[in-house]
Amino acid sequence: MHQSKVIKTVYVLSLLPIIIVTAIKVCFKIQDYNLLNFIGKNCYDNPVVNQNISEIIQSWRGFRAEEHYIVTEDGYRLLVERSYSKITQKTPIIIVHGIAMSALGWVNRGNVSLARLLGDLGYDVWMLNYRGTWYSKGHVNLTTEDPNYWKYTLHELGVYDVRSIIKLVNEKTRQIPIYIGYSMGTTGFFIYSTSYPEEAKSNVKAMIGLAPVTNYKESKSIAKYTSYWWPLFKSLIYRFWNGEILPGYSLFLRPLVRFSSGIYMIQSFANLIFGDDFEQIDALTYPQFATQLIDTAGVEVYSHYLQFYETDRFGQFDFGTEKNLKEYGTPTPPVYDLLKNQVPIALSVAENDWLATMVGSNYTYSQLSSSTRCGFRVVPYKKWNHIDYLVAKDLPKYLYKYLFQKIKELDEGLCTST
Repeated sequence: MHQSKVIKTVYVLSLLPIIIVTAIKVCFKIQDYNLLNFIGKNCYDNPVVNQNISEIIQSWRGFRAEEHYIVTEDGYRLLVERSYSKITQKTPIIIVHGIAMSALGWVNRGNVSLARLLGDLGYDVWMLNYRGTWYSKGHVNLTTEDPNYWKYTLHELGVYDVRSIIKLVNEKTRQIPIYIGYSMGTTGFFIYSTSYPEEAKSNVKAMIGLAPVTNYKESKSIAKYTSYWWPLFKSLIYRFWNGEILPGYSLFLRPLVRFSSGIYMIQSFANLIFGDDFEQIDALTYPQFATQLIDTAGVEVYSHYLQFYETDRFGQFDFGTEKNLKEYGTPTPPVYDLLKNQVPIALSVAENDWLATMVGSNYTYSQLSSSTRCGFRVVPYKKWNHIDYLVAKDLPKYLYKYLFQKIKELDEGLCTST
């Protein structure tokens, strides 16, 4: 047996004891997560931890879930989840997740899940699962065992995945949607809207970007320090996992979320990537964050993001001089010109975001044409970080109130500076 297959087999077998112990209790306070939480009165079983997206939506009273599969022009099979209750709003909403995540992040927070609250307001919600995630690993020709499956970059996410869900929603609803992107969801949209500006203008009413990423100016995240070692890491990932990053990683976190010390350990590491904020830990839903939110991604997506950091340019993927000349006709890859974007854009940023920094987000906004700048809002909580847009306990207070008002304004054609 090939060495990489042996290592992968050992890796999978090592997960079995963790997979077997699947029951996870959730508790009202962090200190309640301990050995006694299986019988403690402050903790209870939460089935959401082991449910998929459709199962969670269907558990909400009065809601319906639909699964729509689309095949992109380059052959990837993606799952788009539709969630709705009583549709009273004409404009559908598209939501697109960040890197190494899936659409689970929009449904697994119970009553404060974004998809649920939008549904309560009468919106028809469509959620993309990018290629390579747990829900979108299909392909017409390739399997995930084939390294070629994982050789897509951020460019393909924008011109194929984002473009495909927008076309799907246009066709199914006969309406023009508002797009909400988080982190990589904004990157994908900007790639799409600058590559197909006229099409994007016709097919999308507006885009609201949460923690927008087109650069890493003044980033303090430890993620940037992988740049020096990335060629080595990349070769190892291809050798042992064919190019897939974080396979089964969330399963390793299952034992940790049973204990308060484990939760603080996970959060301490997350803070080094996203920004320091222990105060916004939501004890009751933290196990969902740790065991469901983390998904897989392709190695070249990380390579592309590191390229943004190294070059300080929002550019297409750098294949090297020789291939760049073939692909682009230039020795260096062209930039995505944000001036080409014709879709109204509103951005939500945070002072303590170590990835989508204030400096970087301001620069992104400044590169847009003045006619498309429809709001630059700083979250009014100084410790709000990159991941708080999904997991913070005070989401309704610091994000949703603004978000729902901004959706209403953009739907009415209002373009304001806040």
